[in-house]
Amino acid sequence: MTKAPPRLPPDPRRKVRFREIARGIVAKDRHDRKYGYTVDTAGAIAQALERAYREGVRDGPTISTTVHEQPDTTGPLEWAIIPPRPRDAFWSICLFFLGREADDTRNGYLEPALTERGTPGWTMVVPGRNREKVIGDRTIGPLIRLGLLVHSSDGPVRLHVTERGQDTWRLFCRRGGRYPEDLTDI
Repeated sequence: MTKAPPRLPPDPRRKVRFREIARGIVAKDRHDRKYGYTVDTAGAIAQALERAYREGVRDGPTISTTVHEQPDTTGPLEWAIIPPRPRDAFWSICLFFLGREADDTRNGYLEPALTERGTPGWTMVVPGRNREKVIGDRTIGPLIRLGLLVHSSDGPVRLHVTERGQDTWRLFCRRGGRYPEDLTDI
């Protein structure tokens, strides 16, 4: 009886890369169906799987089977690791609160509000400026879990951009700061 090869530990970068490929396939499928073009979704999936398999075979001998160390929860987060919808919201929040130069702190915060559909959400507030649109609570949740936003410890219920969130924004701005064009390939 042969021994099964060891399982590779999960790699968050690989998972993000595969999700982006899958989103691209789904988006192309929807676009092509909408405009009456021929659709070969199964072919696109097969090509993606074949590429992933070839990468695995090519990288197989060099990949260690040791467990990846826990990700650093203090430094800046890679932009592409943030899930797409929260990433869009975080881009808007940082642009509104911190500005393009990433050092223009406007003392902004998020406060509870209701979305147009009546679901819980958060609205961006900067003193002296008009309130922006309401962002759904389910979009903000991952940003809190990733340590990019935090509940205020004193006073009313508010969310603020953390130091990690500011560092993430500064890093993204140094790399170009144009979204989605500067979505870093992983």
